[in-house]
Amino acid sequence: MSQNNPIIYPIEKIISVLSYYTFGFAGLVYLIIAMVKKQGLRPFLRYHVFMSIFLSLLIFVVSKVLILVIDILGYIPFVKAVVFSITMMAQATLFSFLGMNFSIVTLFVTGLLTYLSIGAIMGKYSYLPWVSEVISYNMRQ
Repeated sequence: MSQNNPIIYPIEKIISVLSYYTFGFAGLVYLIIAMVKKQGLRPFLRYHVFMSIFLSLLIFVVSKVLILVIDILGYIPFVKAVVFSITMMAQATLFSFLGMNFSIVTLFVTGLLTYLSIGAIMGKYSYLPWVSEVISYNMRQ
């Protein structure tokens, strides 16, 4: 997505980063405040807020679908053991840091949020295949 307005204020970068790490909640609160004040969001902030909200919903839906699939596969005798092993490997603690346990899934999500946040701090439109295109397409309409 191209930048229409080259000036990006520091508060927009801060709100964008907070929005990613709160899974869209900070961005949603800022969006509501802007609507109450009858102010529009600038394209940079709108992109990152919508991206964080969309990603949080996507992660939620994917996790619920995977739980459903794992529950269904649990009724098949041999597949149950394989699925259980894969699930345990994905959830196994790789390391602990400041009382937080990191698994493969946690590292992936944290790395993704860090990548998007670094792009927001740099004043760029972070790119994720398919997700960025969905957000860009919906912002044009």
